[in-house]
Amino acid sequence: MSTDEAGAPRSTTRRVLLLLGGTTLMGASIGLLVRAQSGLLPLDVLHSAVAARTGWTLGVAIIVTQALLLALYIPLRIKPGLGTVTAFVVPGIGADITLFLLPAVTGTANRIALLVAGTCGFSLGVALYLDASLGVLPRDGIIEALARRRGYSPVLLRVLTDLLSLTAGWLAIGPTLAVHTGLVGVASIGLALVVGPLVGFLRAPNPLQYRPLRSRTTRSDPVEKPRPDGEFPSEAPR
Repeated sequence: MSTDEAGAPRSTTRRVLLLLGGTTLMGASIGLLVRAQSGLLPLDVLHSAVAARTGWTLGVAIIVTQALLLALYIPLRIKPGLGTVTAFVVPGIGADITLFLLPAVTGTANRIALLVAGTCGFSLGVALYLDASLGVLPRDGIIEALARRRGYSPVLLRVLTDLLSLTAGWLAIGPTLAVHTGLVGVASIGLALVVGPLVGFLRAPNPLQYRPLRSRTTRSDPVEKPRPDGEFPSEAPR
């Protein structure tokens, strides 16, 4: 059983609910962003490139691509968990269901509404699934590993990987086709710059600084030993 930041125990049931709720919200939000036709999330631009090349749905492309990326866990010695698989299977299925149920929209106001809802919903979903601490996506695992081992800011790492994913997907689809179909737009760049800080804001009071966990006992605070009379030095009268 894990604990939250205040030290209170967190049950496995609560963590699973966080994981399922977060990943479901991620999938639905991906579908909303597709229907907004203003630009996709950076990783979904890459997933769309895979879908365009193979004829798969976006959801299937998400699942297969992320499954292949799990190979990156081997050199980093990251142990996958329940959340690792759930975090790409559930969003993939959720995205396809949302796209099936939600028809294309028209009108600038409707598209902006879907864009805002999709951005906020996806960021909240990522924060929830990460807080479940049951395993992460390959990209998030790399971010967490670099932040923990090197002290880099997870927010900045997320922004950099989003920009790289956006560029790779844009080139794979074809610059002209990507823009014409609405897969890449001004919103894509905005999503690459906004989602990382928003996830960090939802997870921690100071998202720009990674603070590794520290033990409660440090060298600067040695454990006091009682004197022969049974009293501690700090409790002795002055």
